[in-house]
Amino acid sequence: MSTRAIVLFITAVFIGLTAVLCDGSGIPEPPRYTGDLPELQSRGVVRVIVRPDAVDHLPRNAEPVELDHDIARGIAESLKLDIRLVTVEDHQSMVDKLLLGEGDLVAANLTDTPERMARTAISVPYHFVDEYLIVPAGESVPDSLDDLNGMEISVRASSSYYQTLLELQKQVPGLRINTVPETLLTESIIDGVARGEYEATVCDNNLWYAVATAYDELAAPLALAENREVVLLMRPGDDELKEKVDEILLARQISPTRERVYTDDLAGLKKRGRLRMITRNNALTYFIHRGMQVGYEYELLREFARRNDLRLEIVIPDDHAKLLDYLNEGKGDVVAAAMTINEERAAAASFTTPYNDVDEVVVVRSDEEGISGFGDLAGRTVHVRGSSSFLVPLRAAADSVEGLEIVELPGDVETEEIMFGVEDGTYDVTLADSNLLEVEQAYGHNLKAAFSIGPASLGWAVRKENPGLLAALDQYIRQEKRGLFFNLMRKKYFENIRTIAKSKDSLRVDLSGQLSPFDDHVKKFAGYYGQDWRLVTAQMYQESRFDPDAVSWVGAQGLMQVMPATGEQMGFTELHDPEVGIHAGVKYMDHLLGRFDPKLPMETRVHFALASYNVGYGHLLDARRLAREKGWDSDRWFGNVEEAMLLLSRPEYYSRARYGFCRGGQPVHYVENIQQYYDAYLEVLASADPVRTDESTRPDPLALDSPHRPDRPDRPDRPVQYDTTTELAIPK
Repeated sequence: MSTRAIVLFITAVFIGLTAVLCDGSGIPEPPRYTGDLPELQSRGVVRVIVRPDAVDHLPRNAEPVELDHDIARGIAESLKLDIRLVTVEDHQSMVDKLLLGEGDLVAANLTDTPERMARTAISVPYHFVDEYLIVPAGESVPDSLDDLNGMEISVRASSSYYQTLLELQKQVPGLRINTVPETLLTESIIDGVARGEYEATVCDNNLWYAVATAYDELAAPLALAENREVVLLMRPGDDELKEKVDEILLARQISPTRERVYTDDLAGLKKRGRLRMITRNNALTYFIHRGMQVGYEYELLREFARRNDLRLEIVIPDDHAKLLDYLNEGKGDVVAAAMTINEERAAAASFTTPYNDVDEVVVVRSDEEGISGFGDLAGRTVHVRGSSSFLVPLRAAADSVEGLEIVELPGDVETEEIMFGVEDGTYDVTLADSNLLEVEQAYGHNLKAAFSIGPASLGWAVRKENPGLLAALDQYIRQEKRGLFFNLMRKKYFENIRTIAKSKDSLRVDLSGQLSPFDDHVKKFAGYYGQDWRLVTAQMYQESRFDPDAVSWVGAQGLMQVMPATGEQMGFTELHDPEVGIHAGVKYMDHLLGRFDPKLPMETRVHFALASYNVGYGHLLDARRLAREKGWDSDRWFGNVEEAMLLLSRPEYYSRARYGFCRGGQPVHYVENIQQYYDAYLEVLASADPVRTDESTRPDPLALDSPHRPDRPDRPDRPVQYDTTTELAIPK
């Protein structure tokens, strides 16, 4: 066969294959597959269907809108998956492609229309919008719904605007709806109104604010719908993905400042009232046990924060090697992670006066004999983290000890995990600080220090351009290092067997992945009412310390400390039953959240609802009124309404308040504590990686079959409920 014939044959084969693989347009079809979160994790990618355009704008409340592409990237990052954006022109095709398996999420500023709810699984709302009528400006613009009689309004049939207009037609039969091609973007329809091609259209308020300055000839005289929920769409049955997406969206709204970057010194920290501690989850520095934050480094730094009127927040990188990177990038303010001070680290950050002195020791199993120096490790393998300070002396020893092998482990592995591996034979030898080894020995682990390679000093790290914070920390350490408080903390974490036991058992969150023994109940009811289960757990810990038999001095009962009268009004009587108590508390929070304007940031609505839960909705109203009177922002809790709440315990203020005297300090501390627990739970759960624990069992999962399991259909039939402060009926 000639060369020309071979080329023609190969070309024909190629064209044939292309015809098979393409849809006729010459463009290869994207791969199609469906599956829940485990399927996405196995492929390492999440495909997000978005519009081809992205508009940057600010809504009316001046909070930045989370653009579709940013939401998508944030979700992918939290899921630790690569992102693949699938651009689709029209909304109807977006849903079709989602269900066909060409994407896994739709993030396109979509509201929850009945059709979308019927075909897909929707996320919790991450934004609320109003729908505006857009018409040519002039003297004859409509100023009421009656003026829509005889008007033709052009929209896409797949849009939520079409559903809004169908509802309006019931009130205004003369309203005419013109459906335009699905590929026509809302911005293009607006442009058509400006050019006289269409009489009117509808668009979201945030889009209108973005384009209004370019259309002086147009007006938005009426809001045709208010507070429409903007959601993400997923396939029905992708329950694990929906659960994670909901958690991510709620966290972004309830704690939006967690991702912000600051590099200012102590004066700036005091202005914000926050100190961010960069640390790691382990038995020595920081962990959560039965909802409570504990740890040697944590308690030392918390006391410093308290003395400086700062709220301590926790930041946990996913790798030891990132601790100083997080610091210098402004993601935290101080590294407190049992960090050895050495030359390399001192070049990257400023270290405090040492707060602790330890020996660096070689760790082997208790039955090992005859190891007293590096020379005895010939032919042995030493396992340490690749970011560990132990690597420098190890490499120096390996140059002179034949057969000494060093294995570098990933940066997210804790020293305690490596020591577990030495004990059970997974690893051969490791190195550790002497105080951490002593914790393991106190708990009975078969480990010992073969020999010390030398002393080391531990310090906290701050940015080099933060001398004020460094000086304050140095002064604190010099005052307290030999004092009572530091000594008590050393005894508590390195000698007290009960504290050591807490650091090792299966109730430690980063080991178990569980916040409380009641996680299943909390997730069930929080999911039903669209709340964040981690926030509910933080509130439950604040209320009862996870004690279902708790009773307050005023008679509040159960895990969520619901008053019996309030519980009875909502249909709950056995409040000491964990499932009943949790359901009652979450349902009451749902009612309180619903009393605030959805256009308020979620963070603010949560703070207001928590304060109302604690002292009553009426006192919260008084505090907001007083904040306005004082010239403070009545739409923000921290630093504004909370300050007004404190004043309501003083006669000159509560005597003029509609609901009278209030112990203002109580809700202020209540909200602050819950926010702090919530932020900590987010960090710890994100880094949770179950390893070996020292108990053979973990808390039993709770049964989900119960007479108190909620069903969607009965939500409209709630009994009349009453706010315990205002005695106002709660609407059905």
